[in-house]
Amino acid sequence: MLTHVFIRTQSYGSNHLRRSMLETTRERWMLEPVVIHEVHGTPTCARHMAEVLAESDPYIFTDDDVLICGKDWVKRALEVFNRHPEYGVVSTLSLVESENLAIPGSISGDNGENAMEIYPMHAVGQPMFVRKGISVDMPEFTLDQECFALQRLCEAKGMHTGLFHPNLRLRHNHMGHGFSSNPVLAWSL
Repeated sequence: MLTHVFIRTQSYGSNHLRRSMLETTRERWMLEPVVIHEVHGTPTCARHMAEVLAESDPYIFTDDDVLICGKDWVKRALEVFNRHPEYGVVSTLSLVESENLAIPGSISGDNGENAMEIYPMHAVGQPMFVRKGISVDMPEFTLDQECFALQRLCEAKGMHTGLFHPNLRLRHNHMGHGFSSNPVLAWSL
């Protein structure tokens, strides 16, 4: 079965730059063996739509400004994710190094994280591998509460949230860095 990918979009209006990011992101996903969906609405609504529409387990949830990098990205990530059923939600580090405050061992102080394929992290962003069923009964939340809400949902199901180790070369380019967390800015000046 093909993996389902859900790209969270927004109302673009005359914001041609942001619309171009979506087009670039969509084109990149089309190079992978996936089924692409675009979802919109509140963060909770978009997550709910992905959970209901996903036919694959896991599925991928991402934003319109996140570009995956590397050959066979989905295949390689799925191989690792499927070896770790203890994780309900896992993401990758950005190529924008100033975003990567969560490198292995940096938060926990555990040097053992350097030997892990996936290491635990409380706040993980897009692109995100999500096990089917994690987002069921999701409480209403805002964009800045999303990571905490997902961590709580995973914990309630006896799972963790985490990040793929950077040595796996599963990275992404966050094209909207500095703007995407605040929908009001959304590359509009």
